[in-house]
Amino acid sequence: MATRPTPILTKRFSILRIMILVLFLALIGRLFFLQIIQHEELQSKALGQQMRDVRIDPKRGTIYDRNLVELAVSASAYKVLLYPIEIKTENEKEIIIDGLSEILNINKTKIENLMKDEKSRYNEVIRRIEKDKADIVKQFISDNKLSKILRIEEDPKRYYPHNNLLSTVLGFVGTDNQGLEGLEVAYDKYLKGTPGKYISARNAKGTELPFEFEKYIDPEDGYNLVLTIDLEMQYLLEKHIENARIEHNVQNRVAGVIMDVRTGEILAMTTKPDFNPNDPFTITDEIVLNYLQTNFTDDEYVSQYNKMVKELRKNKVVSEQYEPGSTFKIFTSSMALEEGLVSKTEKFNCTGSVLKYGNTIRCHKRDGHGWEDFKEALANSCNPVFIELSERIGTERFYNYMTVFGFREKTGINLPGEAIGILHSYAGFGKPELASSSFGQTFKITPIQLISGVCSVANGGTYMKPYIVKEIRDKNNNIVESFSPEIVRQTVSKETAALLAEYLENVVVQGRTGYLEGYRIAGKTGTSEKIDNANDDGEIDKRIASFIGFAPADDPQICVLVVVDEPNSSVRYGSYIAAPLAKDIMRDSLIHLNIEPDFGDGKGLTDIVIPDVKAMTETEAKKTLSKLGLTAKIIGGEGEVTYQIPEAGKKIPKGGSILIYTNGEDPQSTAIVPNLIGKTAAECNVILLNADLNIKVIGKNINYPTTVALSQDQPEGKSVRPGTVVTVVFGTAD
Repeated sequence: MATRPTPILTKRFSILRIMILVLFLALIGRLFFLQIIQHEELQSKALGQQMRDVRIDPKRGTIYDRNLVELAVSASAYKVLLYPIEIKTENEKEIIIDGLSEILNINKTKIENLMKDEKSRYNEVIRRIEKDKADIVKQFISDNKLSKILRIEEDPKRYYPHNNLLSTVLGFVGTDNQGLEGLEVAYDKYLKGTPGKYISARNAKGTELPFEFEKYIDPEDGYNLVLTIDLEMQYLLEKHIENARIEHNVQNRVAGVIMDVRTGEILAMTTKPDFNPNDPFTITDEIVLNYLQTNFTDDEYVSQYNKMVKELRKNKVVSEQYEPGSTFKIFTSSMALEEGLVSKTEKFNCTGSVLKYGNTIRCHKRDGHGWEDFKEALANSCNPVFIELSERIGTERFYNYMTVFGFREKTGINLPGEAIGILHSYAGFGKPELASSSFGQTFKITPIQLISGVCSVANGGTYMKPYIVKEIRDKNNNIVESFSPEIVRQTVSKETAALLAEYLENVVVQGRTGYLEGYRIAGKTGTSEKIDNANDDGEIDKRIASFIGFAPADDPQICVLVVVDEPNSSVRYGSYIAAPLAKDIMRDSLIHLNIEPDFGDGKGLTDIVIPDVKAMTETEAKKTLSKLGLTAKIIGGEGEVTYQIPEAGKKIPKGGSILIYTNGEDPQSTAIVPNLIGKTAAECNVILLNADLNIKVIGKNINYPTTVALSQDQPEGKSVRPGTVVTVVFGTAD
């Protein structure tokens, strides 16, 4: 008879079976968790241990001007990579540390720390080295059989061949080749491209497997940008803006822009001082550095330096608002003419001031202009007349026109950081605000808003959207995307626009300081008070001098705007600072565009007979000379003119400089003629001006950077009288 298991044994078997079942289910669950739930994570870790990949940076797209001249390029550079896991011996360590520290001038401790860091598949020893240095490292790797430990990879770096030129528009990139400012950041997704990879497999010991396990994924280079900018016009704009900034000791930068009236294309744009995008964190401008060193203590210097670095990157044309002053009278005039609220024959009586809403608002001519028609009132920039016109227009219509001319919205220019105007709300736009707005005070707009609005007047009332990027192209020069002239709206009728252009041409002719013989220029100056910068006594002593004009007046093609923010000179009016500056820019631009001057008699520019300015104040002297197309260099500060060189009655070329000595200051007895050969006309002009001499130019296309001085009638080193005219012949080297 078989023996039956005892109840205790049966119970133990049951428990054992349950335990086995539980363990089996746990194992199944664990396998499920590992193979299903954690499959992707574990597979990724395994591949990470078995595979290694190196990122291959793409070449950032090139930025060109409208004629395909390079403005920003990706130059070839290289980086050195270290693979710590591949180091097998102490001898290899020592060779690498000693060799790289000597070749690359790197601290040995840094290389030792990179060797200890095995968390990453590879560590970057150095980036952006030039080819000659990379070749030395390659030879070092080959000589010491270190190809598994050290690797050289291409590492494109951004290079700006023209340094500061257009820098506040272009912006710059960071160490990772990512756009940080300007067009570089605005179009980063197009410019940056897609990185590639070099992938290789290795076994459990970390040894790299044969080449059949390698894979190379090509990087995709970034797209290229073609701008509307004309490099030659950019060059001449920056030249004149920088000269004005120095001459008038400008405290808050100078901005300038040239726009194609018919299309809205930006041909040139700058703000000075600026920065070098090849070294964007370093200030190199001597005037700015001197200001920082003079005005701040050692404790303040670093923070103020960093603040100034950021300030110099700002594109004043699109990102800063300002009170436009009398340049805004162009729009008040447009409103009045378009609505039929003023006639050609109507007369106004300016007594020098007008009492409005509890305030006395003065004309710049304190004793008044007397009786004048509207055309004369615009040329005289008479505030009382424009206040009267604004009352006729009324708050509602005036407010609506501010919208029509684009001051209540961004222009939409394809640049980053565009600001919008700071204007009165409709509820807060009463008669006092209407009066002050009529001559461009108590509200703010941006320079790009102003020039876009004025271009609509020049363009027969058609407002064009401003733009600066013309095309996006791939590496094969195929157009990926293009930007064309875009009509936004009609601001005024063609008849109003034509009549106003005629009136604005008269403004320039009567004002003389912006007048350019041989060319028909229409424009308006502005001198605005910086109301929100009043001192503790409530006095407003800071000014903005500006001028905006277009040419030719009868067939407008370009519009020029200059904004001189806080000139620190004896004369701070737009007519004496901004108008001559804009005239020089306009002249060079029209010559570049092959728009020939029409002198009528065919004789061209004539020499000017120098007037007698002795016994005048320096302000009166500058005004007198400016009306004749001459400039004045003041020696001795504010006060009465006691001597002038050249003397009255002599002749010098138009645009020449007169030395004005004040307060009994003794004149120099001699001046030394400098060497001018090989210099551009602009350079010769500055050199001779600094030497207290004048220039007479002979030659064609003198404002081209390729046109240089070939001969001079006064030899280098000769002692001559100050103010002597040096005749310089210009041409190309061939």
